Amino acid sequence: MTGALTWARLSYRQQKWELLLVVLGVAGVTAGMLWFANTLDALRAASPECLAGLSPNFATESGPPLACQAFLTEYYEAESWASNLTNLAWVAPFGMGVILGAPLVAREIDGGTAQLAWSLSRSRVGWLLRRIAFVTVFGLALLAVLAAGSELLTAAIFPDRTLGEDFVWFGRRGLPIVARGVGAIMLGVLVGAVVGRVLPSVLASVLVIGLSFTGVSFALDQWNRSEATLQPMYAAIGEPEEFDIAALDVAFGIERVDGEFMTYTEAFDRGFTPNFTDENGRVFESEEALRAGEFIGRDARLVIAGEKYPLLVLRDSIIAVLVGLVALAASAGVVARRRPS
Repeated sequence: MTGALTWARLSYRQQKWELLLVVLGVAGVTAGMLWFANTLDALRAASPECLAGLSPNFATESGPPLACQAFLTEYYEAESWASNLTNLAWVAPFGMGVILGAPLVAREIDGGTAQLAWSLSRSRVGWLLRRIAFVTVFGLALLAVLAAGSELLTAAIFPDRTLGEDFVWFGRRGLPIVARGVGAIMLGVLVGAVVGRVLPSVLASVLVIGLSFTGVSFALDQWNRSEATLQPMYAAIGEPEEFDIAALDVAFGIERVDGEFMTYTEAFDRGFTPNFTDENGRVFESEEALRAGEFIGRDARLVIAGEKYPLLVLRDSIIAVLVGLVALAASAGVVARRRPS
């Protein structure tokens, strides 16, 4: 226990300013989330009729009643600012990787203290784990606070939705924020171990972390498409409307008359010209085809049902953590083989 506290104090002293920076950042964003969540709840309680629209006279051709217009302007302005805070929650893990992860090992190598520490340590890998443990746990704890704040804010903006089965703001709230932090911080550590200089490591980590998670995102998009189901954008004449607002939108495009789905980009690439759509969602290639009723398909989307939200949260989180574990293993290999500079 004493040894762990010693390493924690050492880590804090070496990265005091970076740690203070992220603490201030997370504290400010979380405080803003809680303030806007409380503000939205208070506004909703003050004028529920202006948001609910339950009165049959509420919706008119001229818009909401005059008594509600000022209130709605205030409410949606607050909601817009709140949405921006959740965007910060999405990007925060990557910032942790750059600010906290990249300098961890790079500073030791850059300052020449790593060689002495390695000569005194029984294992370079053991040294690496002890060196990164405190900062990593500290950073993930801050991300957990941010993730919880984002969940509360989302619940305040969407009070009537079951967030445990709803993809609204998927990736901008909850567990994925913390899991991406694991991957980003470990990637930053890897870059620092390879480069061995603080400033170049920080700059390079922006590129490496960005490209790595862009690749992961692309792979997950393809995986999602293989798991998605087809849902029409508009109900056909005589059919009930089926639009799952809680679902994850994977792709938008056309369901052809033969049942095949293609995105609009794929449609143009294959020589189709889907330029006209009627009120029933049928897609036509020309005005003549529209008048003749010769449609090539219907507006549709590929979706994953909202009830699968917990499964995808778990899947994406596990993948982000695995990225971190791979990066950590690579960092251990680099440190174990690195020669004195």
